Amino acid sequence: MNFENAAAFIWKNGRLLERRLFELFFLNGSADRVVDALKAYQNEDGGFGHALEPDVRAPESQPLFIEFGLRTLYEANIKAPELAGQLCKYVENNADLQAGIPTITASSSNYPRAAHWNYPSSDQPSFSRLTGLVGLLNWQGINNPWLEQAVGICLNDISSSHYEDSHTIITAFCLLESLPQTVEVNKLFAKLSDELFKASYFCLEAPPQSYGLTPLDFAPASDSYCRKIFSDEVIEAHLNVLESEQAQDGGWQIQWEPPSEMARLEWRAYKTLKSLITLKSYNRI
Repeated sequence: MNFENAAAFIWKNGRLLERRLFELFFLNGSADRVVDALKAYQNEDGGFGHALEPDVRAPESQPLFIEFGLRTLYEANIKAPELAGQLCKYVENNADLQAGIPTITASSSNYPRAAHWNYPSSDQPSFSRLTGLVGLLNWQGINNPWLEQAVGICLNDISSSHYEDSHTIITAFCLLESLPQTVEVNKLFAKLSDELFKASYFCLEAPPQSYGLTPLDFAPASDSYCRKIFSDEVIEAHLNVLESEQAQDGGWQIQWEPPSEMARLEWRAYKTLKSLITLKSYNRI
């Protein structure tokens, strides 16, 4: 793995957000500058817009973008309570605690977006999307009566529902991590762990044979909440694959078709950054 070539790829192709994150993890950069870069995507309604998640090029606020931004803060271990409070208000105003929240709005179809977001269900309420947002907001430590109510409802859904998609499970783990690790939370952790190994779009094998989430998506750092789910041998095998996947131009490729070449470069810079952060955490850099 060539760190210098990877860094050059990020400088050439990354957005300001990815460059600020690179500075934070590798150049003693400032967490405040990461938050400032995220604020540039914020709309007057409190939500994030402007293609923060590069596959949807809409300027309007989208729940998908809010999850992307909150996960960025979470993975960088940044608490931004003022920003999170504004995002929570957007979620409160757009969520239904009985049905969930859409991933993207119907109006996003007016803008270029990746083909996998063209399915009718994308703009229908999703409880799993809400669970992830509630967990990431709760991790921020903000005080909000609606959020407190939502946490209880989402926990009940985790307890009573069978989770079959690894994308749903990874967001549910965020909610569990945001809570005191009681006996009940530990039971739910064990339940989700068992469901993960049978879930769709989960790739335990290394290298993966198709698109999906790998153990490194669940444990991107050596001290990740979900690290204990996987053996050392599984993690080491996936780290070996990750190192081997660096392309000749220094970056990492993506496994899906984005809506434009600009979006492809933005995603590749993001994936390259995440690969470097993971490899550093596991002492591979």
